[in-house]
Amino acid sequence: MFLSASKCQIKNGGFSVQCDFSVEIGNHLSLFGPSGSGKSSVLLGLAGFLPIINGDLVYDDNSISKIEPKDRPFDLIFQENNLFPHLTVSRNILLGLGAKAKMDLQNSRIVNEILDLVGLYKERNRLPQDISGGQRSRAAIARSLIRKKPILLLDEPFAALDFELKNEILALLLRVTRKNNLSIILVSHDPRDVQYLGGDVVLFSENGQTDFYKNKSFWSKFSYKLHT
Repeated sequence: MFLSASKCQIKNGGFSVQCDFSVEIGNHLSLFGPSGSGKSSVLLGLAGFLPIINGDLVYDDNSISKIEPKDRPFDLIFQENNLFPHLTVSRNILLGLGAKAKMDLQNSRIVNEILDLVGLYKERNRLPQDISGGQRSRAAIARSLIRKKPILLLDEPFAALDFELKNEILALLLRVTRKNNLSIILVSHDPRDVQYLGGDVVLFSENGQTDFYKNKSFWSKFSYKLHT
């Protein structure tokens, strides 16, 4: 299955950005460029929270440009993680099954399996403020995974983490997506994130223009100095 954006123009207030790309499910894509160049606008347009005013977005040979966000093949993870502070880690993850989901025997098993997958089982009864930033990122990932969408949209969710912890979370995501044949579309302005994720790249410029590169052609054309 493929996701493809064909001359998709996404409008955000008085700003618009156009993108073209195609990614096979199971592979990854980075939206890379300076702040303010439209990366997050594209992500919100894919998810259905901003309008696609021209072009078409196609998934599995079907246009999804006009369908509701809940019916699209995406789950969006924001920078802030958006965990509810009054709910335990387990209860936050349960919300991925719906606002009315109950912690019955079946759902408890599902939640515990996801907790174990992301290494948070021991923290299941703790509140978000009582766990680390990295653990909160893991909880947000777990809540996203429980929805079983094939494509994870990441809007710089690790911006507040240090380099080592960010790589730890990215490594977790790569293991999980590889195991479940999921794709990641990652917004980043850090070339180290792009290199670590692998996959293809949409390069953004400040005027709302983009260029799509396959992985090898991107790194052969652009010589970024990566700091560790």
